[in-house]
Amino acid sequence: MPIVGTNARLAQDQALEAADSDADMVEWRADWLAEQARISHGQRMSRLAETERIVALAAILKILVAPKPLIFTWRTAGEGGHGSALADGGYEAVTEAVIRAHAASMVDIEVCHSAASRLIDAAHDYKVPVVGSWHDLSGTPPESVIVERLETIEGAGVDVVKLAVMAQRDDDVTALMNATAERSHETEVPLVTVAMGEMGLVSRVLGHIFGSQATFASIAGESAPGQPTLAELRRLWALAE
Repeated sequence: MPIVGTNARLAQDQALEAADSDADMVEWRADWLAEQARISHGQRMSRLAETERIVALAAILKILVAPKPLIFTWRTAGEGGHGSALADGGYEAVTEAVIRAHAASMVDIEVCHSAASRLIDAAHDYKVPVVGSWHDLSGTPPESVIVERLETIEGAGVDVVKLAVMAQRDDDVTALMNATAERSHETEVPLVTVAMGEMGLVSRVLGHIFGSQATFASIAGESAPGQPTLAELRRLWALAE
């Protein structure tokens, strides 16, 4: 379940909602807060101050959602994040600071980012598990390419592989699910795959049948296109039984 509050109070309120829900894990999308901070404070807030603020809030949210694990995620604009390229200038420093402070149970690291290798090494040095992610908002590549991307993410040395594509037709969802099923027989780490957009809902509901180990559902607001609410997801699962 994602936390997508644009200020500390909203983020904490959503964390409490998540704690009271039957979700298994919680993800804090820090890019929502970082972008709002940039808009509100302009250049008056230094990178150091912003980093300290986000790390402190991450630690609070981790406590509020406990014993559910908290995943720290700063999704960059290029991969569908809520912020801007300007705000993303803090991505590397903030992610590393969260790792060093153990302010989250896991960290999401975009494997295509220039700092990915260094951040993954830092996370492992500090015994913080890594979700290695790759988000393609341009569409859905062929099945064989999806398999290759899943292999590439795992090859970066991450603990969980996450791949999201944008579905534009039914064939896109089929390609993602088939690729997930194929790779799930070879991988040595958990896979999480998602087809975003309205067409991709079935991947969020039935992905586990094909080997995807987790899915995302919201309470206070979706963090990606086509994300169902937790109540909707539970209802669809019940209908599928």
